[in-house]
Order: sequence, then C-alpha cells, then structure tokens
Amino acid sequence: MIYIEKKGRRIEVRSDRPLTGMKTTIPGAYQTVAGYWTVPLNLETCKLLREKFGRSLRLGIELKRWAKTVVESRAYMAKLSAAKNTKLGVLPTAAPKLYEAMRKRKYQRVGVRFVAENEATLVADDPGLGKTLIAMGGILEAEVPGPYLVVAPKTASDSVWRREIIRWLPPDHRAIILPQLRYQREHKIALTRYGPKTWLIVHPEIVLVASWWKCAKCRKLTTEGNRNQKRLDCGHMKDDDTKRITKPSYSKLFEIEWGAIIVDESHENLIRRKGVVTQRRRGLDMLKVRGDGKRIAMSGTPFDSKPHQLWGTLNWLAPVTYSAFHRWAELYWQKGGYTGFEIGEFRKDREQMLWDSLTSIALRRTKAEVAPDLPPKIHVGSPLNPDDRDSPVGVWLEMGDEQRRAYEQIEKLSMAELESGRLEPLGALAELTRLKQLATCYGDIRTEMRWDAEAGRRIPKDVYFPKLPSNKFDWITESLEEWGYPNNPITKVVIVSFYTGILRAFAHGFEAHFKTKPGNRLCTGISGKTPSHKRRGIIDRFNNSDDQLIMMLNVKAGGTAITIDSADRMIFPSETRIPDQQKQAEDRIHRISNPRTCMYYYLRSLDTVDVGTSLVNQEMIADTHRLLDARRGVDYMQHVMELSHN
Repeated sequence: MIYIEKKGRRIEVRSDRPLTGMKTTIPGAYQTVAGYWTVPLNLETCKLLREKFGRSLRLGIELKRWAKTVVESRAYMAKLSAAKNTKLGVLPTAAPKLYEAMRKRKYQRVGVRFVAENEATLVADDPGLGKTLIAMGGILEAEVPGPYLVVAPKTASDSVWRREIIRWLPPDHRAIILPQLRYQREHKIALTRYGPKTWLIVHPEIVLVASWWKCAKCRKLTTEGNRNQKRLDCGHMKDDDTKRITKPSYSKLFEIEWGAIIVDESHENLIRRKGVVTQRRRGLDMLKVRGDGKRIAMSGTPFDSKPHQLWGTLNWLAPVTYSAFHRWAELYWQKGGYTGFEIGEFRKDREQMLWDSLTSIALRRTKAEVAPDLPPKIHVGSPLNPDDRDSPVGVWLEMGDEQRRAYEQIEKLSMAELESGRLEPLGALAELTRLKQLATCYGDIRTEMRWDAEAGRRIPKDVYFPKLPSNKFDWITESLEEWGYPNNPITKVVIVSFYTGILRAFAHGFEAHFKTKPGNRLCTGISGKTPSHKRRGIIDRFNNSDDQLIMMLNVKAGGTAITIDSADRMIFPSETRIPDQQKQAEDRIHRISNPRTCMYYYLRSLDTVDVGTSLVNQEMIADTHRLLDARRGVDYMQHVMELSHN
C-alpha cells in the first residue's frame, strides 16, 4: 500500500516497500533523509502517481480535500471560458460605455468574468478580439481599486491603451503616459500612488532592474549572472557574505503597491530563457501587487513558436505553482541531448494534461470560435507539391539571372561577387539572411561610417543594401496594374517584410514605375525607426486618404497596435522563421470590427531557402500548441537547406 498526503506545498509518498523509478517518472521527486519520497503538489503529479501505482495508491484527507477544490475550480473555469455569454454585476454601472460596447461581442463579457474570477490570468485570445477591453473590464468587474500599471510596447501605449481608457472608461479614470525627461517621469510616478482610478502606462524599459554581486573583501561589483556563479570578476569567491545589489531604473515604481499589473505582449516581456534573468524580467518580478490585486498577461501569440517558453509567463503569473522550469517542461516534453536538459519533442500523450492544467489560468479563443460569420483568410497561390493537400501554398517564382547568380555563389562559396563589390556573410545565420534577401531581390555593397565597439569610434564598413532587379517586385507591379493601379485601384495593399531595406527598395521602385507626381506619395510605411507618436497619423492617413495606396510594413514593428481597415490584400515577399509574427501581421487587416474577405500572397522563389523556410514554418503552424523546439543557428540553417532542395 502506498499512502500520499499533502504536506505544505508538496506531497509525501510513504510506503512499506522500496519505491523504484520515482525520479524518472515523477518530475521534481526526491527522497528525504528519513527515507520517504516527496513530490511537487499539483494535480498532474497526482495523475502520474495514479498511473504508476494504480489501485495501490491511497490519498490522505488533506490531499483529497485539496484535489477536489482544484478539480472543481478547473471545471468551473473551463465551462466559463467555453460560454457564449455571462452576466456581469459591476461593469454595467462602473463603466456603462464599456459594457455597452460588449453588447454585440458577448464573448468579451465572458473574458471579463474570467479575469475577475482569477488572481492571475493569461489572456491569449487571437489578435483583434479585444484583449485590452477584456483586461480593463475584468479589473473593474472585480472591484479592485488602483492604481493600475500597464507595461506595453511604445507602439501600443498611446494608440491602444491610453485611447481605449479615455474612450470606454468614465472620466474619473486617468490614463498617464510618462513624458520624455527623467525628472518629469519620476514626478508622474510619484503622483500615481494617490490615484485609485489611475492607469500608469509604461514601456518595458522603464521597469529595468540592474543587479550586481558586491564582494565582501574588496567591495568591487560583479554583474549578476547565473545563480550557480561561484567566482566574482575581482577573483574572489562568492560566499555568504557576498551581497546582492539591485538598482531599478525608476525606484519609485517599485515602492507602489499596484491594484493590478498588466503585461502586454507577454511572450516578449516575460520570457525566461536559460541562464541569466534579463533586467526587464527581474523588474517585472520585483513589482508589488496588493493582496487583493491581479496579474494579467496578454498575448495573441503566447507561445511565439516555442511553446516551452510559455513557462516564463506562467511563472510570473503564479510563481509558486510554476516555480521550476525543468520540472514543468519534463512533464510535457522529451528531454535529453548532451546536457540531459535539452527540450525535445512534445509528448503527445500528455497534451490533454497540459491543456487541463491551463484551464484555470489561461483564456484562449480563436476568431473562428467567437466569430463564425467572419470570412476566413484566403491564401492565394498553388501548393508546392500538387499531390500533397497539406503542402505550403504560395506564389512560386523563378529568379532572374542576376539574382540567381549571386544566390548560387553565396550558397556554394559563402560569398558573392556583386557589381559593387564582394559580399561575404559571416556565420550561419548571416549567410541564411543573405540567401533570404537574395531570393527576394538583388543587392549592392556600399561603404558607410558605422560605430565599432572594439575600436570605440566610427569606422568605414561595407554594408549590403537590397536593390532591384527582383522577381518578386516584378510580380507585385504586374499584379498592381491588374488591380487598377495607380489611377483606379480596386483595393489598397499592405506589403510586409522582416527586412526594412527590401521594403524601402520596393517603395522607391513603385514610385518610379508608376511615375507618381511630385508631392503625391503612392507608398507609406512603418518600420522600427518610426517614432511611436507618428504611427497613428501614418495609419489614419493610409486608411482615409485616396493617394496613399500601398503600406510598407515591417513585420516586427507592425505586428501590434495597428488596425488597417482600408486594405484587404497583404503581400509577403519574404518570411521570418517565426510564423507567429506573420500571423500577427495578417490580423492587422483581418478584423472582427470590419468583416470582409482578406487575401494573402506569400511570394517564394523556387529552389531557394524560401522553399525550406515555408516547410519549416508549415511544421510550426501545423502543431502550434505542441511544437518541436525551434531550431537556432547552424541546426536551423541546415534544416532549411535540406528542405529547400528535396
């Protein structure tokens, strides 16, 4: 007989006979000096124990009571998240405009109730379903007094959060965005603590916290590294007298007890990779939430193509429940490799266990679930393999002579002779980047003054610039002419790429090809260098003007806080190796607020890395929630190259 009972935050496992295989089958199990085993306290561990010992297992009274509570809570939250509508008791009077805005989108009311019922919530609905309104409504429905802290990208601070707070909440709710000057920022933060209905909106760099080890012998500082670090930079060993020194960018931010902390784009801000914790993540961990407060993480793509990194968000939301990464990952992924800790394939037999564990903390709905009448996305083109119905769909193009010659030189010789000079990429990823660029258009070498960290000054460097000719540019111009450009366009078009240089070269090419009049710009665009305060004006002019017909959009800079209602066609001349970024870009025009058929064109050059990239991305998209560990560096490049020529 094997008896298990709840003891604090763990489960004691006692038996009158030796128990074998505990460490290999139960993540986090260890044997105490007293001889009995102890395992983590969670429902998944109980299930594994039941699988291992079957009828021999006996549960203690406290463990039964705890397990019953958890099971009932999960069942309730799962039922709630699947509901089509629910009643709200506080929001109709606390924020009548916001409540009325949800009249036609009753699924948002369900989200509000879900957030209100939870101390910590991951709102992972598809982009465009109103996660901002759900988060605000959930806080008000729970009657949690402020102040509230919103950590959001610069691009979303004013155009999304401040605008939505002013638009939907009563006038006594204040939305504050920090000014540029430091002393003004500190003054604004200090005033925030006195506002129970104040929303302070900051970008992630504001919450940075630097950390050092201070040597007890020589008092020199060493930047904090891995927790297993033993030797300091000064040469002395780290011991019990070594002090940890932290320095927040804005200390007053950490003195306030917040009624709620909302982290937008959580997959970027809450990520916990192996090794040293980032200053951003350290700061988010150190922020204080009142006892009755809430933690809310928001992301339309919470897995970012690497689902095991979801743990970073879960750990921030519920640090006690999700305290150890490897223990959590071992439940759902195969582990091995040289170190024994590398993440491998997702264990499909544990898929249901993973989703059951997330029902009480994560809210995930797709557009197809909540808006079945919304026209689906149409991906135009033909399958790579006509005999395979699951083959990637795209517009497959042959490269021109100049492109192909440069591409083949890079592929075979890791260098190419361009008209303006020799192009020599350094490293596997640099070579893959150049191959992707050359599969899109030709290029040029120019000498520019660039900062060199080692030299400590600006020195001349050869820089690669994309330029025409391009097989993909030719296809786009022909299609634009068929769509009535530039005089009688049937629609506006968004062109998306990871490479701003390619977008710039194409924009100049369109202006020259269509011979637009001086002062009339056919193209506009948003890149990483576009100031956040100018983005809204650019988007509004594109949506409302009759002359700006083409939006050139950087996939990363334009993946959030953008709604384009005037375009229904999107063209991708190049792809990233993170398909979730492309999905977010696709959703900029595919909106519930303006239902219409949206068409997407992925342009891919035959016999190039475009083929391999599309196949690798197809693997990721096909299994978003139980994805293999994304390949990096040389391994990723080798896999792309293998698939490119199969």
